[in-house]
This record gives sequence, C-alpha cells and structure tokens, in this order.
Amino acid sequence: MAFKRMIGLLLALLMCFGACAAAEETDAPQFVIAGYDSTQYRDWLNNQFFVRMEERTGVHFVYQQYTDAAAWQKAKDAMTAGSDSLPDVLFKASLGGAECIELREKGVLIDLKPYLQENCPNLWAILEAHPDYLAAITLPDGSIAALPYIAAPAVQNYMWINREWLKTLRLEEPKTAQELVDVLTAFRDRDPNRNGKADEIPMGFLGPFDLKFLAHAFGLIANDYNVYAEDGQVKFMPLDENYRMFVTWCRDLYREGLLDKNGFSYTDEMRKVTDTNATATYGIILTAMAADIFQVSWAENYEIMMPLSFDGQQVYRDFSGPVLRGTFAVTSHCKEPEKLLQWVDFLYSQEGAILASIGQENADYLVDGDGSWRLLDSNQSNYDMYRAGTLIEGGAEGPGVMTGEFQSQISGGTLVKTILEKQAQFSEYTRMPFPYYTLTKAQEAEIAPLQAEIGYYVDMQLARWVLGEEEISDESFAKFEQRLNELGLNRFLAFWQDVLDRQ
Repeated sequence: MAFKRMIGLLLALLMCFGACAAAEETDAPQFVIAGYDSTQYRDWLNNQFFVRMEERTGVHFVYQQYTDAAAWQKAKDAMTAGSDSLPDVLFKASLGGAECIELREKGVLIDLKPYLQENCPNLWAILEAHPDYLAAITLPDGSIAALPYIAAPAVQNYMWINREWLKTLRLEEPKTAQELVDVLTAFRDRDPNRNGKADEIPMGFLGPFDLKFLAHAFGLIANDYNVYAEDGQVKFMPLDENYRMFVTWCRDLYREGLLDKNGFSYTDEMRKVTDTNATATYGIILTAMAADIFQVSWAENYEIMMPLSFDGQQVYRDFSGPVLRGTFAVTSHCKEPEKLLQWVDFLYSQEGAILASIGQENADYLVDGDGSWRLLDSNQSNYDMYRAGTLIEGGAEGPGVMTGEFQSQISGGTLVKTILEKQAQFSEYTRMPFPYYTLTKAQEAEIAPLQAEIGYYVDMQLARWVLGEEEISDESFAKFEQRLNELGLNRFLAFWQDVLDRQ
C-alpha cells in the first residue's frame, strides 16, 4: 500500500521475507486465529502487537501462522463447515471476492453485517460516512464475509515531476496536454541536470499500462479491462472518439524523443536507479512512489504532479480505490463472534492503527514537546527485528486503517508530510471508472479468456501505433475495431453491463 511505501521511503528499511509458523501451547485457548504472514522473524505467538492486544481486550489466541502463500491457499481451500480443525478467525486472510462467495456458500464464513453496528463502532462510523466502502465489502447476496483495510488516499499511479528541473529552467508545473509537451521539450533540450550531456529522459513510463493513465489528458479513464461506466452504460475506452487523439499525441511524443525510448521494453527492475552517484535523468515518471524507482537522494526531488485539464475539467483514474477487501473473517466454528469483532474494531481507530504500524508510545517511539514523534534509537538501528517483533504490518495486509495523519508528524518528516498533502490534493481529482464489484469463480472463468485476448490486443496495438510500426489512420482504426469484434468484444461488454446492472 502507499502508506507502507512511505514508511520505506522514510526509513529505507522496509523489507519482506519469510518467517516460521508458530502455534501457542495452552490449556485453555479462547480462539484459534489462522492467517498468512511472510515477514522474516515474525512469530505471532511472541509478537508484541498480539501481546498488547490481549492485554487491552482479554482476547487470547492460539496461532496458526502460515509463511508460505501456497500453503495458506491450500489451507483455505480445505476448510469445511463443522470441522473441528476449522479456526475461529482468519487474519491477514488474503481472501478474494470469489473465495468469499464460495466460503459463504460452504458455510465456512459467517455474515458479519448483522454484528457490525453494535460491535464495530469505529468501522461502522467509517462505513456510514462512505456508503461506497460498505458496498465494496458487501457480496452480491447482501452479506459481508470479510472486513477490509482502508487506505485514504489509496494506492495510485502518480505522475512524479522533478521539481528541481522546473526550478532550474524556471518552468511552471504543466496543467494541459500542450503545456506538458512544452515542459517535456524543455527537459529534452535545455540540460536541466546541468551535466552537459543530452541524457535527459523527459518522461519515463512502463508499457501500455502506464501510458493509458495519460489518457486522462483527453478526458479518458478506464479500469484494467479498458471499460468505464457512464450513465448506467458500460463504455470501452479504445473505441471512444477521443482515444485516437490520445494515441496520436503519444505517438508524437515518442517521435520527438519526449517519451522514454525503452518504455515498452523495460521491466520495473530494469528502470530502477540505485547508484547514489548517478546523475538524475528523468523529468517525469509514472509510478506509485518515486522511491520505488529512485534512490532516496533522487526521490526527494520529485513531487506528485496534478492531473492535466481537458475541456476545463481534471479527472484521473483511481487505480485501486481506498478499500482493500478480504483481510479479516470469522468462521462458523466461532461461538462468540462479537468478541472477535470488538477486538478487530480497535484497529479501525487511529490509536489501533498506530499500534499495528508503529507500536506503543514510550516503548517503541517517543512524542516530543512539539508534537512530533520519533522511533527509539534501538528500533531505528535494528528496524527489521523491531518490525517483526513489535508490529503487524507487512507480510500481508491486515484489517485496519491508514495512519497517515500521525505518520506525517514524524520528526524530520517534511518529505512525508509533503507527499501526504499532495496525495490528498490529487485524490480530489480521482474517480473509479467502474464501481467495486465481486465476481464468482464461474464469472472469473468466463471473463478471463476474453480479457486475455482483448486486453492483450489493445495493449499491443497501442504500442504499435506509438512506436510507428503501424500508421494511425481511418483504415487502421477500422481494422482495430473489426479485430476487437472478432475477439468477442460484444460478449465482453455484455458481461460487464450485466455486472454493472447488478450493482
């Protein structure tokens, strides 16, 4: 999640490894908790998060911790209602929508919805304030099988611009497609990194996935299936009249050397820059966090660029939405689900979120007189062990909320605060192209082969046009539409229209 990346940017120590499973030996367990956590050295039995939660709530667990994703999936697949081996609760459950439907139908998971208002006041307040969040975690039959992690702002594929280059060249942040062309041209021609070489890459991207985020410059946003909902109708972005303008614009940028010439051939690993002595060469890069691509001394010079305006409006694709589903579920084996829901509800408060992701005041971090906070020196110097032994974040997503407001107050955290402020500003322009939905396994099996053919063809044709391998013309677009129809576009759109109609 974006918050976890901010932790990594700030401390430069965020790492995910495997761990050993642990189960508690006790004569009188209250609840059995099972889940997936791959963080090295983390032992749920001795983890301070669970110790402190037990002190706070009196809820005691026997642990079934899985450190291998395949083993955890196998365990979930084998769960049956009425089995004595069924755990009481699934934590860090990594439950997909179809999986939730199946486990509800098998009687393995209970419906949590009737319990939430009374037993989860923190979460219920969030859901009441955001009805779309409630809709996101509600299955087609109206039940709620699992609780979410809620991140606001959500993970996003931002445009990160080198503000030092803007200052050097005395340029303003671009606000339209044409202004972006002007800025990229200046990055190409005016040696903003001042090394006397023509080594600047005006805009970095990673394949068609990144490029399609730039379609917002022509008022277009769509999900990974290239569809969006408008006035109750499903639309296919590559057939929108503005799509050709977008493709032509991208081709012109590429021809002029304003797009990374290796953008269609790089992998994420290949474009990473780790050499601390290297000279910055990217003007703008499309990615979730600049620190994922650049070493810290570079990353701190990049800031989130606001969406470009088209016809007087700014709109950008909300990549993931704030709701990550399937993190926490209660099984039919549990005799007291109320206690487990009261336990987890603490994580939907600011205090609980801090405990899960940062720890306990005075034991793990200190709050100074100015309201800022800092980790104990011992935790900073041995961050991996602190993270594994004290926190629960990382390894797999657990239930709860983001601690962005508190995180921004970290001592010396001007960069983190700036990023959070920019993310909040940017989120004002984001919109999910298509509502949250949950597919059954049968529906997933139906749409997968269509998406494999249609999605691949759309991406490859975009690359061909941008690279100049095929001319952009009435003829080529007619051929494009014809091929889409041959691949089953009508069935594809009818499928998504049915999903939309059922929302």
